[in-house]
Amino acid sequence: MLDMTLEQKKHQEEYYKAKNRYENATYEKRRAENEIIDIRNRKPQLINKINQLNAEKKCNLTSLEEISKSVKTNGSFEQSIKDTETKLETASNGFLAIGESSLGKPQNLTTVFDGVNRSSKNNISSAFVNLKRTQALINNKINDINSQIKNLQTELENKKSRERSLQCIVSEKQRTMNNAAVEMAYHKKHMY
Repeated sequence: MLDMTLEQKKHQEEYYKAKNRYENATYEKRRAENEIIDIRNRKPQLINKINQLNAEKKCNLTSLEEISKSVKTNGSFEQSIKDTETKLETASNGFLAIGESSLGKPQNLTTVFDGVNRSSKNNISSAFVNLKRTQALINNKINDINSQIKNLQTELENKKSRERSLQCIVSEKQRTMNNAAVEMAYHKKHMY
């Protein structure tokens, strides 16, 4: 090969600098494009998971609404029990009065039905306690789902933001590659 002039050596040096910029830009562009592909693959997964959680939340809200309606009846149930106890006491007093005027031993209705009433009241009260416990569990589940949805939505927004940033990087690296290619062609032309 012929000896190069000082000017040709300078062009050769500039050529290799431009080539290095081109190769670096190509690598960075490819890396950004690969990350964009990963983000685009992840976004539908996030959206799908958010939709699943929203459906689960809707089911839990429906259940919570039904349980809340049942729990609200607890107040009227308590009042009904008190009314029943009062009426039973009144009936018992009347029955005792009837029993005293007839043959046989008079029965106290309150005593006769007290065990049954207490057992029924305890069973129903226990059911309401379980409903309230279930209501609290569903509330906690809904709060957990809301937290998961919020985290996934934040991740999705971060992915979208990162994708926009990477698109800018791809454009910038493409400009760098174009400029470096022009410089390489110019210096290569003057190297020989």
